[in-house]
Amino acid sequence: MSDEKSILITGASGNLGSKLRQHLQGRYSLRLLDLNTKDDPEIIQADLSLWDRAWVSAFDDVDTVVHLAADPRASQSWERLIGPNMDALVNVFTAAAQAGVKRVVYASSNHAMGGYKDVPEVDKITTDLPPLPGTHYERNGQALNSIPYGSAKLFGERLGKCYADIYPMSVIAVRIGWVWRGDNRAEDLPVGGGDSWLRLMWLSNRDYCQLMERCIEADLDGGFAIVNGMSNNTGMRWDIEHTRRLVEYEPEDDVKGDSQP
Repeated sequence: MSDEKSILITGASGNLGSKLRQHLQGRYSLRLLDLNTKDDPEIIQADLSLWDRAWVSAFDDVDTVVHLAADPRASQSWERLIGPNMDALVNVFTAAAQAGVKRVVYASSNHAMGGYKDVPEVDKITTDLPPLPGTHYERNGQALNSIPYGSAKLFGERLGKCYADIYPMSVIAVRIGWVWRGDNRAEDLPVGGGDSWLRLMWLSNRDYCQLMERCIEADLDGGFAIVNGMSNNTGMRWDIEHTRRLVEYEPEDDVKGDSQP
């Protein structure tokens, strides 16, 4: 079954995309899109913020789209998020719907619920809590916030629900935690002002790849779902029991006792 399934990954040359590509390679038929191909001949160059049949045609005969492409900078301004994080999102969902794609796995973000960082009385951040997008934090002494970024991710979730309601496709929005670049080992994570909040939403490479594959393969009867995407971190406020039940996710790593080889 998996050998014949066709998966399209947007943002294929980025941190998340390249890790997932390596994990799925050889077991799925992959189509890869990115604005920056990094001179990789297997990646189709595509500015997803501009509707263009040259890249839209890549969605034909695809079973699942994993939409990772976006500006990943959490402190980015509204003006700079409109193209890569909103226009591109609408175009990807539209291309998927028109091509008859059966499932879209959308890379949402912990920032869609980031406001709960400052609401300590909420013990567990579950997927059925009211959204509270954006986090206030400091970097190098500068006050920053992720309200535009988190709000754009929330918009993507709501758009996914609309498409799942209207078209014969399922949509899973994954509120991804903190996937550091490279080997992404717990001991290598940077430290800073929001260290505790960030560390406790860590998602190891192998847990991330397992989670995304489980979302691709989950036996869902259509519809829309949101799942939290973190490793099994001791002491975190993020609830992943719903993720375990819905897609049979079994995280192996813990930021307080990293078990990765």
